[in-house]
Amino acid sequence: MRATKAIVNLARLKYNIAQLQSLINPKSVMMAVVKANAYGHGALKVAEAAIEAGVSWLGVALPEEGAELRESGITVPILVLGQIDKSQSSLPIQYDLVQTVSSIAVARQLNEESRRLNKAVKIHLKLDTGMGRLGFQTIEEVLKASMDLKSMSSIHMEGAFTHFAAADEADHTYTKLQIRKFKNMIHIMQKSGIQLNWIHASNSAGIFNFPEANFSMVRPGISVYGYYPSAYIKSHAKVKLLPVLQWKTTIVHIKTMHVGETVSYGRSYVADKTIIVGTLPLGYADGYPRNLSNKASVLVSGKKAPIIGKICMDQMMIDITDIPEASVGSEVVLIGEQGGKQILADELAELSGTISYEILTSISERVPRLYV
Repeated sequence: MRATKAIVNLARLKYNIAQLQSLINPKSVMMAVVKANAYGHGALKVAEAAIEAGVSWLGVALPEEGAELRESGITVPILVLGQIDKSQSSLPIQYDLVQTVSSIAVARQLNEESRRLNKAVKIHLKLDTGMGRLGFQTIEEVLKASMDLKSMSSIHMEGAFTHFAAADEADHTYTKLQIRKFKNMIHIMQKSGIQLNWIHASNSAGIFNFPEANFSMVRPGISVYGYYPSAYIKSHAKVKLLPVLQWKTTIVHIKTMHVGETVSYGRSYVADKTIIVGTLPLGYADGYPRNLSNKASVLVSGKKAPIIGKICMDQMMIDITDIPEASVGSEVVLIGEQGGKQILADELAELSGTISYEILTSISERVPRLYV
């Protein structure tokens, strides 16, 4: 196996799920969101571990993601959270996926395809209570859509949901408005005779901040993988999460550089003293952000070693001058723990001007995943 690898600790994943379950209403079930290759952790192995930990549903973004899980033997309900086009409309039906419907046009496509295949399809209606992305925005739209759906014989509407836009923030005002709007929409749907088996709203942030929004199901994403949705939530969390993924490599080459010599493309790093430089066999093609050049550090022998020079497609360089024990073959930690020190995806995200989600999902397929 390649020396550069992502090590995924499934015991930690199960622990995180147990921690999250302790926060929700016992009558609510949990959907683990495993879209984007389970946030870079590997969809199949994560799905299997999550189910073993008591998760009842899985969430994906694309029907193709759901189809892969079905072909690998996953049988629990899978909700496709994203919008589909006509070319994808057969997949939810063929693979027994539950499809999100955000417009009547999509519902008609599904109904037509279901009739052609002689097989009904289950759907969840998406309600836009303030995210401004997908879904029905008003009571009038929802009621009209519900009436239209009743005339579509091959569609079974079993649920409805919304998505929070700001549930990870200290100011709860907007999310409380979303919850009120959602409850009102659901109430009017039920009063109109529409039966809903599944009602859900809370993402990871909702689980931490809004227990009143548990409803019958919750949908944690990033927190399953050991990260909090925001620094605010981390500082107020009642449970401790453990990062599931470690990203490691080794030093493959060591050289001495002298005053005035430069490192990598663009000569952005100029040595102002004699230094020892280690070369690592990974770069931005592996998902390590190029904009962390001359900013971030890695761990070698439990000590931080700064990245120097521009990160290349397949290689990057670190300053190991103050780590005399480092040698070719020494373990290097990009994300994870070593010798009592830790580098989290949060730290890299802050330096990179993004969020932990992007750091984790960017780790490319050419980095092998090792499950422990």
